[in-house]
Amino acid sequence: MRLERLLAVARKEVWELKRDPFLVRIVVLLPVVMLLLFGYAINFTFRHMPLAVLDHAQDRTSRILIGELTRDEAFRPFRVPDRASLEEAIRLGRAWAGIEIPKGMLEKLRRKKTVRLRVWIDGSYPVAAFQVQARLRQAVARFNARVLGGWSLVEQVRPPPVSLDLKILYNPELKTTIYMIPGVVGLILTQIAVLLTALVIVRERETGMLEALLSTPIRPLEVVAGKVLPYLILSGLDAALVLWLGMVIFKVPMRGSWALLSAFLFFFVLGSLGVGILVSTRTRTQIQAIFAGMVYYLPAIFFSGLFFPIEGMPKLLQWLTYLVPLRYFLEAARGIMLKGLGIEALWFPLVAMVIFGVGTLLLGALSFQKRLG
Repeated sequence: MRLERLLAVARKEVWELKRDPFLVRIVVLLPVVMLLLFGYAINFTFRHMPLAVLDHAQDRTSRILIGELTRDEAFRPFRVPDRASLEEAIRLGRAWAGIEIPKGMLEKLRRKKTVRLRVWIDGSYPVAAFQVQARLRQAVARFNARVLGGWSLVEQVRPPPVSLDLKILYNPELKTTIYMIPGVVGLILTQIAVLLTALVIVRERETGMLEALLSTPIRPLEVVAGKVLPYLILSGLDAALVLWLGMVIFKVPMRGSWALLSAFLFFFVLGSLGVGILVSTRTRTQIQAIFAGMVYYLPAIFFSGLFFPIEGMPKLLQWLTYLVPLRYFLEAARGIMLKGLGIEALWFPLVAMVIFGVGTLLLGALSFQKRLG
């Protein structure tokens, strides 16, 4: 091995990089973006967790208990009139948990009897459910300490003044796989629809196949439709396979409508294919297409709530998540499969998916036609 030949090859690669400023910018900016995402987006400590409170007692002790729940900004309690409203708030995602305070709480504590608080927790999000349980137990422990401080020191051995009767909804065993499988479907669809579509079109442009195809009477929009159709079918088959395996192997429930879930799948894939076409019109090589796809792909992972909770992000980043289509798909898929939600609860995510699907595909097709023209 001779040093001058090695350096000659290295200089040649540097020249190649200089000829591709797009790739250089991506290589430099991507680590910075990832660092910022990891630093700001990943936070598993929740605050202001919505808590539905059904307060039958309406006395001084219940007010003290609610005060303990709001301590350290752990919970954001709001009152509900009855148990049906409490359970509906949890089902629709307006509350992560609900607590029922029984009548006569003050009188029972005066007679040194244990008061049982009934608690319902949304188990469809295991990470949040664990934190809700821990924070509830901390709040009750602080309340018990205050009550015990007022009791006689002679009577130290007795049951705690207040205890929790917990019930986990939708995912009683708090299995993470049940929560993750709908998200994995969205992740796979994003990979296939965006990356493969962009790579195939860019590869055909590199090899001259695309220009040869356009020299025939086929129009650019017909080329786009022909490119999209196989990947639309392939993505649908992949989604069906993953869902079937998840239901058979991991026992993921399906409590809602298959038709509604299929509508979300269709428009999400349609929009992702449009993103792939847009990527192909802005890149010249397959390497550029891969990195450009990652620029779209990584924020979708971080800001969709797939792995990292949106509620733990700063407020500005929480607002930015509304621009991420995968967020709406995950919200719908988990709501339909785990809670059985219908169109009345998921109309807003559906409208967002329709806009994303139709709008992005049309924008990609027009950009593709303009680039070729």
